[in-house]
Amino acid sequence: MSLKGQVKFVNRDKNQFFAAVRSRVENYFKENSISKHGNSVLVNKTFLLLLIYCLPFILIILFQPVYWVSLLLWLIMGVGMAGVGMSVMHDANHGAYSNDKTVNNLMSHVLNLLGASRFNWKLQHNILHHTYTNITHMDEDIADKGVLRFSPHTKVKPIHRLQWLFAFFFYGITTLYWVTAKDFLQYFRYKKTGVNANSKKEKDDPKVYDGNPQHFLNVDLKRPLAQ
Repeated sequence: MSLKGQVKFVNRDKNQFFAAVRSRVENYFKENSISKHGNSVLVNKTFLLLLIYCLPFILIILFQPVYWVSLLLWLIMGVGMAGVGMSVMHDANHGAYSNDKTVNNLMSHVLNLLGASRFNWKLQHNILHHTYTNITHMDEDIADKGVLRFSPHTKVKPIHRLQWLFAFFFYGITTLYWVTAKDFLQYFRYKKTGVNANSKKEKDDPKVYDGNPQHFLNVDLKRPLAQ
């Protein structure tokens, strides 16, 4: 079933809110001579976060430390992974990292370094989330995940009474679901629902699905556990 037509928006001629906000934001950057794209601070942050992610892994490989040290390094990698996702690939996939499209495309692929698919992410985030922000059953960012409930408009189950207790644990392991199943399920679902608007040839091209879960499993999971 296609998602198109399920939600209708007010005609732009009848709603000046978006145009007014966009105009004021544009004027803010112009009046203060500020670039709308990343500056040297973002570049420095990129190097730092990639270092936090990559250096612990290099140390694990080279020195094969005792188990508890490996776990500590693994934890540091996790912090770097979260930082790279929130501060680097997010801006790049929005075209805000640089005014150069090639640089944005390159930096957006750091998500693949984390074991996920930038292609799927852009469909879920740039299209579904930012078009249907917080609209239940349309915005997948607030879709219920297993025993986790994210929207006040979805069905309440008895187990949700304890969500305050178990949410941190289950949300913390959703990365495992992401790299083992989520991207694959999304890829086929987006083809079926029309969210993936590419041509049939592009949809069936394996290069379109550019996620790399095997990298995550080998680098972020198997290697530290093997030490």
